[in-house]
Amino acid sequence: MQLEATGKSVELAIQNGLLECGMRREDVQVKVLDAGGLFKKAKVLLTWAEEDAEPLVQGKEIEDMGLKNNTEQEEYDDRLNTTEEKENTQNETDSEIKEKKKRIVNTDRLEKRVIEFLTGLARKLDEKATVESQAGENEISFSIKGEKVGKLIGFHGENLQAVQLLLSGLKLRSEGPVRLYLDIDGYKQNRNQAIIDLANKTAEQAVKIERNIHLDPMNAYDRRIVHTTLQDRDDVTTESTGEGEKRHVVVKPIFKK
Repeated sequence: MQLEATGKSVELAIQNGLLECGMRREDVQVKVLDAGGLFKKAKVLLTWAEEDAEPLVQGKEIEDMGLKNNTEQEEYDDRLNTTEEKENTQNETDSEIKEKKKRIVNTDRLEKRVIEFLTGLARKLDEKATVESQAGENEISFSIKGEKVGKLIGFHGENLQAVQLLLSGLKLRSEGPVRLYLDIDGYKQNRNQAIIDLANKTAEQAVKIERNIHLDPMNAYDRRIVHTTLQDRDDVTTESTGEGEKRHVVVKPIFKK
């Protein structure tokens, strides 16, 4: 089996590929297709035997899985949202949603596996850390709580995003398109609320001044919150624009005749 992966460096490309296929470094052969450069990403080809395929296991040091490196934001966003952005969930048809539900298999086993992984990870920092989970339709939310687990959040949530990405390596392909969400000590919940407040405030301002307002660049997860927050309003509309790290949401007032 083979998989091509890209990254800002050869090492990051390898790590992204391992997370994509759920394999260990020692179980794959790596061929560098492009070493990359200042304005070009590195590209590698990972090759492994099908009988070796299995998810990443609990207990592997987080440094070995890439938390110490800067996870590429856009590649994290794509994996988190499973398809390219999917920011406007209202565009999904009933048949598409039903089809997703049919493809979900054995989420109980996945939930248990992720809890074991997160518990082992958190207790390296805090012996009393706990992990809670809540399963919903096509998604499972996990929360880590403890006095010393703040290091897992990192600067502006960078470490949290890296751990979130690692969870994709624990999911088997047979387990379907289920989304995995992670929060640590309520950080993401508080951030989500701040984005919701920002979205509503921006909408009011856009209507008041009758002009489009461009928000600062956000990752796909945060942009989706803005879109979802404002989707039921009849006085504004939203769209994403820009490429890569400059991609952001524009809030546009609707002028009524």
